[in-house]
Amino acid sequence: MSQGSSGDWAPLEPTSGPSAPPNPFVHELRLSRLQRVKFCLLGALLAPIRVLLAFIVLFLLWPFAWLQVAGLTEEQLQEPLTGWRKTVCHNGVLGLSRVLFFLLGFLRIRVRGQRASRLQAPVLVAAPHSTFFDPIVLLPCDLPKVVSRAENLSVPVIGALLRFNQAILVSRHDPASRRRVVEEVRRRATSGGKWPQVLFFPEGTCSNKKALLKFKPGVPVQPVLIRYPNSLDTTSWAWRGPGVLKVLWLTASQPCSIVDVEFLPVYHPSPEESRDPTLYANNVQRVMAQALGIPATECEFVGSLPVIVVGRLKVALEPQLWELGKVLRNAGLSPGYVDAGAEPGRSRMISQEEFARQLQLSDPQTIAGAFNYFRKDASGLVDFRDVALALAALDGSRDLEELTLLAFELFAEEQAEGPGCLLYRDGFSTILHLLLGSPRSAAATLHAELCQAGSGQGLSLCQFQDFSLRDPLHGKLFSTYLRPSQTPNASSPGSPTALSNGTVHVSKQKGD
Repeated sequence: MSQGSSGDWAPLEPTSGPSAPPNPFVHELRLSRLQRVKFCLLGALLAPIRVLLAFIVLFLLWPFAWLQVAGLTEEQLQEPLTGWRKTVCHNGVLGLSRVLFFLLGFLRIRVRGQRASRLQAPVLVAAPHSTFFDPIVLLPCDLPKVVSRAENLSVPVIGALLRFNQAILVSRHDPASRRRVVEEVRRRATSGGKWPQVLFFPEGTCSNKKALLKFKPGVPVQPVLIRYPNSLDTTSWAWRGPGVLKVLWLTASQPCSIVDVEFLPVYHPSPEESRDPTLYANNVQRVMAQALGIPATECEFVGSLPVIVVGRLKVALEPQLWELGKVLRNAGLSPGYVDAGAEPGRSRMISQEEFARQLQLSDPQTIAGAFNYFRKDASGLVDFRDVALALAALDGSRDLEELTLLAFELFAEEQAEGPGCLLYRDGFSTILHLLLGSPRSAAATLHAELCQAGSGQGLSLCQFQDFSLRDPLHGKLFSTYLRPSQTPNASSPGSPTALSNGTVHVSKQKGD
């Protein structure tokens, strides 16, 4: 975080520089004055008509989708449909879908390469996944089966189309669901052409087309590339950037939008890749990135948080601590004194009302926004130690050694046998989640590795500070996210700022 000479504090904002590759989760659309005038005129005349007609066609799709599955049991839907249901409903949905995208301005779909048959490539993988318009790739693929989030079943019309498609549904909150999806994809892929092809977006979320996110392991595939070669990128719908309505309005305001769909040769796994699905997924990602002319990154989404692999740890590109700092700064809070009520080594659960009293906040929206940054128990309470550590980090008055000492004292526990305290898995995971935005599962894995190296079940203060302050790579993370009164130079080769912009490999400077 940076701290001004006047004593004000503010989170360190990630910056970009020559040493940092593009952040695939951020899309900034800049319009010139002439472009703004153009979009205002076309948006007022063209967009409303297009969007209205597109929604009418979208709802016309529902009867065809409903008719295909009407009266069928769940057991019957576990097998591919045949007969009139497939012929009439499939062609009806395919035709109306093309009309839908045409009305939204996608007047041309240019196809390059040859789509493989279902026997040659039972699975298609499409990338980059950059917008909610990407389902247009289903049209030149003859409406293959898709992999989609289970939550989409509750969306009007979209849910009916997923049931029509006999989509494979995955829940991001259920690890067992992911295993079932892999098994179902494998079952359909090995059906000998009985099932239509399965298409999915291995990135799992939308990026800004500037880098390919880390792929998930899969089965033999044909890569499919999606490009939007328009003079102005109005379609990107990234984690941070224009929202749904703005992307829809700007795209519908374009006189004509073009989509390129390219089928690459079928990728056949080597014996090594067959034994190592992760190696296979990474190699497919690399092939697609090279064809697109963009870098492949280790960036991925964990839950709703974009993360990157740094060393043996996953860390957030932008920790929630920074967002919390913005909320509190806008409320005029100076957090330096709040940590006095936290008891080292002992949790004290507080309600939202007590949280507001401790921080002297009165605005309900600010209270709710700040309180939601902390993990709640089943009763809706948060551990005040979490609050104390976050506020101490945002205060910026402590150096890194003092801050890591405070973190250790708050979360370390007394040993059952022997003197002193040790930092166990839960406390270590909480510290890294609060300060670096690391997913708790990734932090727990790293804790086990550090303990194994030290031949113990917990970390001593010396071991914890060796990791957080003196480790050549992980120490850079703490200095990037938490160093007070220092803004890193993004242009330097070994800049830790590059870590927060998506760099996987960090060049070590002399003396590291």
